[in-house]
Amino acid sequence: MQAVLQRALPELAVMSAGFSGSDHPIPQISVTLSAKRGLDLSRYRSRPLTQSTVRNADLVIVMNSDQAREIARRFPVNRARIVIAADLDPRFDANRAIKDPWNQSGDVYESSFDRMDRCAATLVTVLQGAK
Repeated sequence: MQAVLQRALPELAVMSAGFSGSDHPIPQISVTLSAKRGLDLSRYRSRPLTQSTVRNADLVIVMNSDQAREIARRFPVNRARIVIAADLDPRFDANRAIKDPWNQSGDVYESSFDRMDRCAATLVTVLQGAK
């Protein structure tokens, strides 16, 4: 989602961070599928979520409600700044989580990427309308 948002909104600083690991490359399947979507993630490396990252963020976008609760528990952040990405999906799905494709099939990666792309497009529309 970071790369899609950064490409659509180059004037904004968009960062990605997670709950575990540091300096790990993304799976090759992610690199390959992203390249088909016009995104080069070959140099991307994981970064841990830190207090300063959360404090300096205008929005914290998460993939599911468990992550939203964990961020609110760990960091002093206004819950209104935490957005569950799937809530932005224009295709209704009662599941508020974007499936983590890690160690899953290519179809799961494709489905997750499709959903993240739809959610990112909605966020771009909202942010561009707020200008």
